[in-house]
Amino acid sequence: MLNINHMNKLGVEPKKLTKAIIITFVMVFVSSVNLMAQATHGGYAESYLLRNFGSRAISMAGAYTAISNEPFAVFYNPAGLGYFSEKPIVATTVGNIGMGRTNSTIAYGQQISENIGVGFGVNSMFSGSFISRDAMGNPHGKLSANQYTIAAFGAYSMEFASMGVGLKYLMNNLAGSPTEATGVALDIGTKFNVMNLFSFGLAVQNISGTMLWNKKQYGMESIPYTIRTGIAMEYGLNEQSYTSRSTTDGSLENVFVPATKYVLLGVDAIYNQYDLSPTFVIGTEVVLHEMIAFRSGIAFYGDRYGKAKFFPMTQWGAGISLRPILDDILPSLQFKTNIDYSVAKEQLAESGLAHYVSLVFEF
Repeated sequence: MLNINHMNKLGVEPKKLTKAIIITFVMVFVSSVNLMAQATHGGYAESYLLRNFGSRAISMAGAYTAISNEPFAVFYNPAGLGYFSEKPIVATTVGNIGMGRTNSTIAYGQQISENIGVGFGVNSMFSGSFISRDAMGNPHGKLSANQYTIAAFGAYSMEFASMGVGLKYLMNNLAGSPTEATGVALDIGTKFNVMNLFSFGLAVQNISGTMLWNKKQYGMESIPYTIRTGIAMEYGLNEQSYTSRSTTDGSLENVFVPATKYVLLGVDAIYNQYDLSPTFVIGTEVVLHEMIAFRSGIAFYGDRYGKAKFFPMTQWGAGISLRPILDDILPSLQFKTNIDYSVAKEQLAESGLAHYVSLVFEF
């Protein structure tokens, strides 16, 4: 313990000593708060990349790594592209995430040969406008923060496994000022069909991700990586199979007709660099009629204010998908479409909610 009399002999006044102790305590406390903020995804370069994209995956709380069977797979696990059909699929999402912020995404994917799938994605984050002021508080016009990702992906598939890789080009600019940054990041992923019982997915995102600013005082920033792993199981409610005779050699063949009514379940473990623990999420999709689907998901274990706990309520979603049969209305249309809506937890919104709408077109 400090001996005050001894400090006085050294010429240190008690008041000054007390003040120094208080200042030191405050500095340590502020540093601790800053570290806690980092552990909850605050203050990272391009932190919008940690968000979920696409209404379907958002409504399932991001439990999508082992599913990844629509264009937004490029933002979760590029290996899913290896199992796409030869028909191109395009999807787009617009989200209102509160405080004047919007998130827009468009993605495309298809299989270009028997074993090769390709995909592209563009993701933009508009963080709203604000008044620029100098050190004296005088206004100098409006500024707006814009972030963009342009990405290309490819995957090679075999009967039981697929491997995918993608390269992202990132841009961050403060419209109304000369400040901007560009960067790159790499994604890789795998997806396995395990004995036709369930699928397993593993992806690592933002590998060696860096942003280079055009201002010396900002320099270069590292983008935190994300590791995603998950399993998914589908329970068909009306799947059919029958035996047919081959017209070529007359042998008997088993023909399987996929279910149009099903229950899909996904479970993911997601770890962002610097998190105290992975976040475990579970999501489900229920299709009782081929024209409509219901979805929901929640994080059942993860970080909350620097502590790992069950049901932290930091990540959840719910949604609905309408799948009109357009052939019955306009037979001339050459595509199928889904209209998806989701609502999800949003930490920064005044209401605590964010709303998303997606359109999916299969040509």
